[in-house]
Order: sequence, then C-alpha cells, then structure tokens
Amino acid sequence: MRKTILSGLVAGTLLVLLLGAIGARLGVVAAPPRPDGPWMWVATRAAGVTALLALTLDVALGLVLSTGVLDAWMPRARSLELHRTLSATALALTAGHVLVLLLDPFIRYDALDVAVPGVSSYRPWAVAAGIGAAYLALVIHVSFGLRARIGARWWRRLHYGSFAVLVAALGHGIAAGSDTGRTGMQVFYVILASLVGALVALRAVVAVG
Repeated sequence: MRKTILSGLVAGTLLVLLLGAIGARLGVVAAPPRPDGPWMWVATRAAGVTALLALTLDVALGLVLSTGVLDAWMPRARSLELHRTLSATALALTAGHVLVLLLDPFIRYDALDVAVPGVSSYRPWAVAAGIGAAYLALVIHVSFGLRARIGARWWRRLHYGSFAVLVAALGHGIAAGSDTGRTGMQVFYVILASLVGALVALRAVVAVG
C-alpha cells in the first residue's frame, strides 16, 4: 500500500512538472522563481559526481560478484543486497542531481530539458546521454525485484546494460561538466574508468581459466 501511494505521488509530481514546463514554454503559465547565486549549480554538480561514483562502485561490485571471489568473505545474499543498495543510492543521487538542477538560475532547465533527450539547449547530446543512462539504470534496478519472473539468464543479460549506463554517464559527466578541465576531475574520471577496465580484464581471465 505504501509503495503504491509513493509511486502515485512520484508520478503525480512528475506529471505536474512536465505540464508546468509545457505551459511555461507556451506562455500559458509563468516560469517558477529560482534562487540567486551559483550554489545550486555547485550542489547539482556535487550530486552528479557522487552519483557517478556510486554507479561505478556498483558496476565494480557486480563484476567482482561475477568472479565469485567474494563468496569466501561475504555471504552471497548479503553481497547482492549491497549491490542493490549501491544501485538505489546511485539513482537517489541522480534524482537529487536533477531536482537541484531544476532550481539553477543560470541555464534555467525545466522538466522537459531533464526528461526528454535532445531537448536541452545546453550541450544537448551530453545531457541526452545522461538522461538515457538514468532511464536504463532505473530499468536495471527494477529488474532486481523481477529476477524470479524473467529468469536468471535474462536477468544477467539485462545487467550487461550496466556497462552502457556507465559509459553514457561518464560521457555525460565529461562533456556536460563545467569542471572537466580541472586536473582533479580528469584524474577522477581516469580512476573510475581504470577500475572498471581492470575488473573487466580480471573477469575475462577468470572466465577463460
């Protein structure tokens, strides 16, 4: 019952935001006021970067689980729950990233910009990659509860989409991020990509062996 109510509230809120955005673009309603100052952009960027970190750790954990090396250290049920928790954390941070972005006074995103790929006037392809990554990540997360229905084989095949999510999210962060030129952020991106790349290589070695 609670999940149904929560789902209804989320769907209703999204519908209101989308209708408001359409109305504002058509001149039917006024755009909502936004707070002054750059802190909204800083906050949304921080949420986005943290979401990318959680997503990378989630994909990394999934790769480690596929090798079976964690089974001697942690029960499989607990490690799978951790995997699911990281997925939920990444989605929650992504939602925060989007919601705060709607309040940013500089680019002035509306619900259509963050919900429909290619609509954004700011680096549309980079933003579209982030939107696509978020949608696919949500589908994969929902599949955790559908594993018994769709079967373990199709569930694993669906989870290969996590690599596409990570690549798109990385591309979004690099291309849309205003701080990509900073050395610290470049090192951060390289570390994330290298971690997953190394684990993919390890998984391939284990599979061959």
